[in-house]
Amino acid sequence: MTAAHVIGVVGGSGGVGGTVLAAALATRAAATGRTVACVDGDVLGGGLDVTFGLEQEPGLRWPDLAAALGRVDGPELLRRLPATDGVAVLSFDRTRPAAPADEARDEVLRALRACVDVVVLDLPRADAPFGQSLAAVADSLVLVSGDGVQALAATSAAAEFLSHTHDQLWLCVRCTGHDDGVAESLAVAVDLPLVATVRHDPRLDADLLHGIPPGSRSRGPLARAAETVLAALLLPAERRAS
Repeated sequence: MTAAHVIGVVGGSGGVGGTVLAAALATRAAATGRTVACVDGDVLGGGLDVTFGLEQEPGLRWPDLAAALGRVDGPELLRRLPATDGVAVLSFDRTRPAAPADEARDEVLRALRACVDVVVLDLPRADAPFGQSLAAVADSLVLVSGDGVQALAATSAAAEFLSHTHDQLWLCVRCTGHDDGVAESLAVAVDLPLVATVRHDPRLDADLLHGIPPGSRSRGPLARAAETVLAALLLPAERRAS
């Protein structure tokens, strides 16, 4: 197996749905039969396992791997992570908010990349140190923006910061309305290619409350947006590799 394609998702500002999109990308990728791991990059985010409804499930979290030395067995690590809908989730822990050492982080990512088809990284704000170290291994980065003036300003700053280190940087806009022109105008304003728009999903809050992973509803607007992103980022890479 070749190394997994790594997709990083980062919010241009707080509350725009970066974590939800990351989870949806992982869920929809798994629905196609790909093996998938979704990795939490936000030390103080409360735990990616909550978004997947896995917070009560046993399995390894980042603090359990914080002191990992030497080579990590990828298939064994994958087996010991909590999983749902075909997605293995490596999350932080609300009761043990600590980032792993650099060596442990790098070895864990190497192990996961070697044993799955896709790794999705849920990244914190662009300048967070641990998030930066994870983002550095991403083949593609998706910057998520809201469609308001303040969100645009924050996204513009994040785009400027990230563009210095990533040449595969894409924009995804969460739209409150139905006018695609708004998202296209935002993409022009921040000088990034628009990969998808995410429409409001009225069932999302209830799904999260009941532990239903984002993107599980294949006909919902979030799932459609995630599939659009995956088609843009994965299919060209898979064609080149074949």
